[in-house]
Amino acid sequence: MRPVIIYKPIGTIHSPFKEPHEAPIQSVCANDSEGTVEIFHEYVEGLADLEGFSHIILLYHFHLAKKGFSLKVKPYLDEQLHGVFATRAPARPNAIGISIVRLVKVEGARLFIRDVDILDGTPLLDIKPYVPEFDLRNTGKIGWLFGKTERLPETRGDGRFYHRTSIFDLLTDKYDAWYDSEEGRPLYESELKCMIPMVESSSKPILEIGVGTGRFAMHFHDVIGIDPSLNAIKMAEERGVKSVCGDGGHLPFKDETFGCIIIVMTLCFVENPVGVLREAERVLKKNGSILLGIVPKDSPWGLLYEKKKKAGHPFYSSARFYTVNDIETILQRAGLKISGMRSTLLRKPDEPSRIEEPVEGYARDAGFLCIEAKKEN
Repeated sequence: MRPVIIYKPIGTIHSPFKEPHEAPIQSVCANDSEGTVEIFHEYVEGLADLEGFSHIILLYHFHLAKKGFSLKVKPYLDEQLHGVFATRAPARPNAIGISIVRLVKVEGARLFIRDVDILDGTPLLDIKPYVPEFDLRNTGKIGWLFGKTERLPETRGDGRFYHRTSIFDLLTDKYDAWYDSEEGRPLYESELKCMIPMVESSSKPILEIGVGTGRFAMHFHDVIGIDPSLNAIKMAEERGVKSVCGDGGHLPFKDETFGCIIIVMTLCFVENPVGVLREAERVLKKNGSILLGIVPKDSPWGLLYEKKKKAGHPFYSSARFYTVNDIETILQRAGLKISGMRSTLLRKPDEPSRIEEPVEGYARDAGFLCIEAKKEN
């Protein structure tokens, strides 16, 4: 059996580029673009003496690259197919990127850099000093790139190597406005009432997977959010929620970091809910809690959302709802077990709208459940 190698990020790269088409395809033509690198606190000591170098090499994970890869790809600077290892395409067997950037200064855990060609929120894997005597070569051949590099300055990515922008990126404002709408506000307030006591009685710090625009996380202290939607986490940060752009199935945090992990509706929108929960279990402290907010598939509210899904609702059309039994099975596969539950939205969807008080335990036909799960012994 071939060994599996797992890398953990040492920090996060921040840049002005939110989408692939905005970024230059190489740092050599980045036109002095500025960025920062935030190093996680446990690695800060490793930055000693780095400021003595004018340039550094950043190795990072292409977190927005398409899942899977092709061994033949059409790169940005050519119309012909080439072997992926003869290109720098982001979608590759191991989605590792490399950039040489200019180091302006080091302040504590933050590096200030220029000549950035990296997307905002990119997980950083490693830093190496750039040393011309080590790294500069007089090359004799540049393969299929011969005669094509003159197009480099004006070439931008067209998204071919990245996964499609989600509906939550395209309709972020519409999604967020629902929480303040006449329809959404009573539901949102009821769900909050259901979750707040369970969150507040849990250990800290808190992670919310699928933080979205921060509507839940904003109510809690010592919380960090993660979400694949750059537009959504921008809103979350405006609400004071420190957020990271990333995938719940590959969390950029070390083992046993969080005392509480919140996952509200997110399992409905991920391809591999077991994988997300296994990652949550990995970063959860020994006696920590995972709090799932779900709309049961077989409840009146779940049946309504299933109907909207079939009708092509922009958000629900890609959702997959689960029964409580489904959730219990998924949790078990991730090494977790249910330890508590609260229920709300006991009124039917066609009844007058109101903010409801939650009840302890599982109330049949409840439209929203907060399920607490813990690690199995």
